[in-house]
Amino acid sequence: MEKARHRPLFSFKNKNMKLYFAPLFLLLLILNCTKNTEVIPEGEAQLNEQKWKKQGITDYEFTSQISCFCQTDYTLPKAIVVKNNQIQSVNGIAYADLEYEIHMTFDEFFDYIEDRQYQNPIIQNLKFDSIYGFPSYIYFDISEMIADDEIGYTITDFIPTK
Repeated sequence: MEKARHRPLFSFKNKNMKLYFAPLFLLLLILNCTKNTEVIPEGEAQLNEQKWKKQGITDYEFTSQISCFCQTDYTLPKAIVVKNNQIQSVNGIAYADLEYEIHMTFDEFFDYIEDRQYQNPIIQNLKFDSIYGFPSYIYFDISEMIADDEIGYTITDFIPTK
């Protein structure tokens, strides 16, 4: 009775082929093992959230611009009006009337930051207003293996209204 032969999944008959693929395999292995190298001070978001909450501001206006691989009209700057910590309008249109718009108050931005940090992103870039503590720039890339999951928010033109 003849023994069954074991055939390798990949066969390199040419030894030079092994030399070409070995560095490529090593490079891919190294790239997949990299981690977030950006230094974010421990608790920076929490400290700024406390600073924001101490202000006691519940009515304010700001401009929000989203940076993502989205439709152009979604990424245009939007004028947001907040009263009693609830979004009232976006670009002068009542927020309740907007079907596909999703925007956040500053409290919701802090929740968003905490949620994203919990996901252990490969890149995060956070900036906060030095006077009020609200987030002025938020950027996360959760996984380098997922295309187009990067999203950023730029907050400008803040005005407390009460």
